[in-house]
Amino acid sequence: MWAAATGIFLFSWGPILVRDNEFGALPFAFWRLLGAAAWAVAALYLRGGRVDRRVLRHSLAGGVVFTVNAATFFTAIKTTTVANTMIIGSTAPIFLLWAASRIFKEQISYRVIVATPVAISGMVLVLLGRPEDSGGASLTGDVLAVVAVVAFAGYLVASRVARTHLSALEYQAGWSTIATVLMLPIALLSFDPLVIADGWSWGVASTMAVTAGLAHLLVNYSHRHVSLRAITLMNMVAPALAVLWAWFLFNEQLGGLQWLGVPLVVVSVLAVVLDE
Repeated sequence: MWAAATGIFLFSWGPILVRDNEFGALPFAFWRLLGAAAWAVAALYLRGGRVDRRVLRHSLAGGVVFTVNAATFFTAIKTTTVANTMIIGSTAPIFLLWAASRIFKEQISYRVIVATPVAISGMVLVLLGRPEDSGGASLTGDVLAVVAVVAFAGYLVASRVARTHLSALEYQAGWSTIATVLMLPIALLSFDPLVIADGWSWGVASTMAVTAGLAHLLVNYSHRHVSLRAITLMNMVAPALAVLWAWFLFNEQLGGLQWLGVPLVVVSVLAVVLDE
């Protein structure tokens, strides 16, 4: 449980880091994936493992759907408001709780059924209660955010299946290697340069390669120990925390509804954690 909670805490920095750099969305996604794959593969080899055909076979589905998620999510963050992207992302429990019940035969408790709409309501307050001058929305970006949330739900489901065959580190090295290879031609075909002369942006990409990569490793580790329904609800904390980081670090003002929404999300997730 603590592994999942720590991973989701690290996830909450993602929107901040994606925004705060001069890379185009797709080149940034490539470098972030390359860095994460490099340390995961190195760690696996140091522990005596390797990225072989077995690892790649069981990691393929996760690598493919995460590539779709990274390409669409990073582009959405750059082309529409962070709030729009995050509120669309808050619909993930609709897909994941269905998967938990139908695919993995998990029993959905009364507490989870009650906590889910409360958490979604809190997320709506957090994201719609932002100040009016927080940026312009884009229909294209919103559509990409829809694709991203479906792909991320697919990634979590694929990860849970893969973890029945692979260790967390094997899976991390496998899917991130596949995603890096797939993202390279996508980044090269974009209109943005793959290499830029901006030290801050390289630092941000390197930081996210470590933090996001570690977040995925921890959450994927937790798949063998925590129910998918709990991971689903805990993921909803990340957007709420992202709003708080923006307020603390960049002095982005919070609206009254946001101060009400954050506790709703946190309390709902705490109820699910206690249910576990």
